[in-house]
Amino acid sequence: MKYRQVKEAVLQELNKPTPGFPLSENSLARRFGVSRMTARRALQELSQEGWLYRTQGRLSTPAPRRFNQGYLRVRPFYEFARAQGAQPKTRVLAAELRPTPTGVREKLGVEQALYVERLRFLDDEPVQREVRYLHPVHCAPILEHDLTSESIHDLLVHTLGLPLTRVWQRLEAVALGQDIARLLQQPSKAPALRLERLTYTLEQPITWVEYLMRADRYYLEDTFIPQGERP
Repeated sequence: MKYRQVKEAVLQELNKPTPGFPLSENSLARRFGVSRMTARRALQELSQEGWLYRTQGRLSTPAPRRFNQGYLRVRPFYEFARAQGAQPKTRVLAAELRPTPTGVREKLGVEQALYVERLRFLDDEPVQREVRYLHPVHCAPILEHDLTSESIHDLLVHTLGLPLTRVWQRLEAVALGQDIARLLQQPSKAPALRLERLTYTLEQPITWVEYLMRADRYYLEDTFIPQGERP
């Protein structure tokens, strides 16, 4: 969709030493040759996701810098469901070869990737949306499997024999955009947890995934032994 292309371009702009801000809907529409409504949607979603701050005059500026406090371990969906005594279910919304968006392309290093989008349910209630891109050479057989019931992690490790050697991930709080909120049966701008994860086999990144989890249905906890931490 055009608004997603605009979003990706603005995200790239945020990484430049001298980004071209503030942005207005009109200037963004002219720059990318899209309608003002398309530009507005891109800016609204970036604001809801915490990247931009929108003023009353509808100008958008970079949001204040966020700081990294580390993250908690997150269990696989079906393992999490069993621990909660809930009945899990998965609906596959898409499973096909697609062009990779700019941000994902930079991480996976491929122009096209296997795209899997799944909606996860607990006790028949939608609680998580998963979007995943997988390396098309290393992971091609994935699309031959039943992704409503099989774990992609298990398929990568046990079926394809790929050693998963490193994981980068980032967890942050976001507000749901209109389309995802509708999928998760939530009001627009409802709070959610966004987990982004990049997984490697040896030095090769093979899968990028984004999980959006309803904040009213998820919390994270962990147990660990302090290692001489300082305040």
